[in-house]
Amino acid sequence: MPLIRRTLKPVAGSLIGAFWGATKVITLQGALSVFVYHDVSNNPSEFSRMYNLNVKPDIFDYQLNFIKKNFNIISPNELLSNRVPPKAALITFDDGMRSFFVNAIPILGKYGIPAIIFLNMGPIKGEVFWSGLITYLCNKRYDFVEHCAENKVLAKGNMPLYLFCTKEIVELYLRKKQGSFENEVSDFVGEFAAEEDLERAAEKRNIFFGNHLFNHHVPLLMSDEDLLESFSKNANELKKYRNYRDMFSFPFGQPGTCFSEKQASMILSNGAKRVFSSDGAINYDSASSYLHRISLSSFNDSDSKIWFQIFRKSVGRKTMESKTK
Repeated sequence: MPLIRRTLKPVAGSLIGAFWGATKVITLQGALSVFVYHDVSNNPSEFSRMYNLNVKPDIFDYQLNFIKKNFNIISPNELLSNRVPPKAALITFDDGMRSFFVNAIPILGKYGIPAIIFLNMGPIKGEVFWSGLITYLCNKRYDFVEHCAENKVLAKGNMPLYLFCTKEIVELYLRKKQGSFENEVSDFVGEFAAEEDLERAAEKRNIFFGNHLFNHHVPLLMSDEDLLESFSKNANELKKYRNYRDMFSFPFGQPGTCFSEKQASMILSNGAKRVFSSDGAINYDSASSYLHRISLSSFNDSDSKIWFQIFRKSVGRKTMESKTK
């Protein structure tokens, strides 16, 4: 028996490896994998650590090298013109942290990899970052949590309280406290890019800008009018840069929880050529106007962990989609 086990173990390992390799080739062959990042820093803010938004620069370097070896990386221009090869990948960023401009761009340039960053121009132009404000209040100010409860704003199921914080409920609290918490939120979130960072990045051939609303509000809490106003205001600011492309990613990114299918259709009807979620899945129709993205963090520091993140929501989704067609 020990001899049989010793003989079968490497055979089984080879078979598993062959099956895994074949699965990757088959599953990715006609697919587009879109990766999303936020912060690339050795000293991430409390906000980035709390919500697992950071990738250390050396791990980001490792991940880009992995993606370049295993995928055909495309630019936003190729996506918009439907020139998408087999096993395609697109690199995206959200929000506008300064670390993208300081740390990520040089690493992207090292590998000659294009990327698009979906920007909230409000914080770049000096507004308080809405996502940072509501998460700060929910995590750091117990009186704000009490304020929400008094006004019947409560978390539901596994969804965090901050996803239910409307502008009205937050502004009512700020008026009561006669403050804005701008300094506290800035320390909590970390440094945002300045317009000078955008101007320098816009001159680089591999860097593109996209729309992420003027500020990082929860779309599902917005009226149609407010959503389109924020979308258009941000687009008008971004059109000043030659590298802007008519592509949009939803803040918070989770379909059904943070935005609706109706809102995605509305954004597409008002100028966006592609709309992105952060749903964590591979796209089996790269020509679709609505695309999912896969988030990578510092946890994904090995090939196996990256592959797991790519496939963890996609294999079942492909089976489900094939049944519904």
